[in-house]
Amino acid sequence: MNTPFKLIVVIPCFNEEKRLNLNTWFEYISSHTEYNFLFVDDGSNDNTYSILEELNIKYSNIAVLRNNKNLGKSAAVRNGILHAHKNFQFDFIAFIDADLSTPLTELDRFLFLFNSNKKIDFILGSRVQMLGKDINRNLFRHYIGRIIATFICKILDEPVYDTQCGLKMLKKDLAIELVNDTFISKWLFDVEMLARYKSIYGSALFKENLLEVPVLKWTEKSDSRLKYYEFLKIITELRKIKKRYFRTYKI
Repeated sequence: MNTPFKLIVVIPCFNEEKRLNLNTWFEYISSHTEYNFLFVDDGSNDNTYSILEELNIKYSNIAVLRNNKNLGKSAAVRNGILHAHKNFQFDFIAFIDADLSTPLTELDRFLFLFNSNKKIDFILGSRVQMLGKDINRNLFRHYIGRIIATFICKILDEPVYDTQCGLKMLKKDLAIELVNDTFISKWLFDVEMLARYKSIYGSALFKENLLEVPVLKWTEKSDSRLKYYEFLKIITELRKIKKRYFRTYKI
């Protein structure tokens, strides 16, 4: 088994050749040797995998996992977490979008919050436009997102503001527990993880041990993977999650 890491960072990647800001990654990775960065190439058909392999050669705290075909973000994150559990020693695990809509510096802030409160199990990044925060979102997508968030709150029956920010961090054992089974959702696996947590531990611990933290900065990238017309598909996935985990709730 390798030297223990403080944090494993899972980065799902699909056709990221033109979106990877390599200079930003180089600077952060080289200054955070206590973290391991696990890039999961989800069957890319551009040069993403070659770029990741070059990174892997250059830095000892990088690992690369490749899915032979495109399985979707939920499977990429799940495979990354399971791979990390099998191959590394670590205390915490996070996943973050490869395009760095959420800055890498938020990882340090989230880890500090974990170390400040041992009761926290799971931290969710949240995009909240308020004084002191630099949140840049497409207005239409923001409104669509708030509609979806309303449905999500109804299903979870919890006051979660934003489940779709691309940064989450969990304790190791909890992460393994929450991804042990294959996700039924292609896009909303974040919601499914929360649903699993509540179904296992109940509402009281959900409120006590989960923390939603507004990120200091978030910038929407123009090449977003989720298209407007997929809104109805998201509602369908929410219905599946409701049926699986919360049969008594209506949507």
